[in-house]
Amino acid sequence: MKNILVPTDFSDCARAAEDIGLEIAKKANAEIHFLHIINTPVDWVNLSLKKESLYPETKEEIGLAKYELNELVRRAEKMGLKVKQFLVFNKGRVEIDEHIKHHNHDFVVMGSHGTEGFREITGSNTQKVVRHSPAPVLVIKKKSKKFEVKNIVFASNFEEDVHKAFHKIIEFADLINAQIHLLYVNMPSQFKETDDAEANMNAFLKRCPRGNCSINIFNALNEERGIKKFAETIHADLIAITTHGNTGLIKMISPGITESLVNHSDIPILSVNINNQ
Repeated sequence: MKNILVPTDFSDCARAAEDIGLEIAKKANAEIHFLHIINTPVDWVNLSLKKESLYPETKEEIGLAKYELNELVRRAEKMGLKVKQFLVFNKGRVEIDEHIKHHNHDFVVMGSHGTEGFREITGSNTQKVVRHSPAPVLVIKKKSKKFEVKNIVFASNFEEDVHKAFHKIIEFADLINAQIHLLYVNMPSQFKETDDAEANMNAFLKRCPRGNCSINIFNALNEERGIKKFAETIHADLIAITTHGNTGLIKMISPGITESLVNHSDIPILSVNINNQ
């Protein structure tokens, strides 16, 4: 992990993502970028200084954003981190995707307002970034005194080739010294006998050797319920999943589960796009 991106709209959950992004950057000795996007009523980049005065509210918003970004830069520099700030107009999620690729980010930390998404990065952009980002995305829902992750749930069907994506999860778990709990949700619609499910998971672990991993099979009516119930049972601090870009999660998990977990899970979600590993 060398280059972390934190898109922010300066809301409470974005503040939480800023704090955690800084903590992770410090642990990994990584560079960190803070990105803020503003929707302006006109093409602000090409607007003359004289005409800017016609939009006092926009000028004030830009001034406040610059102040907040400067404060984040000061915090990062105080921690001894290499940091950059970016203020962009009228681009939304597309700018986040482009920024990740252009700057070769290998990790993204962002907040989510649940169904509201970012205020400035409108709509369900957190979910869209989760689906399309070539880098792992850590979604934060609420502020905590300290980002302490001891138990990570990795939900999968352990049949498709998610090994490269899983290595990204291992890297993150190793960085924060967390245990990984492999989870197969056994549903009536895709029922497997315990022996078969365990055999798949053991075969998966042989290709991805990592100590401090447990194997778990949890019976539930659907994937989301199973993931959330199991996470509650073991007092998990984070849920890790893999996505297929446009198709959402891997076969074991239906496409809407990504958005549902991001919207309704109180604990952080770590998503890794299988098509970009």
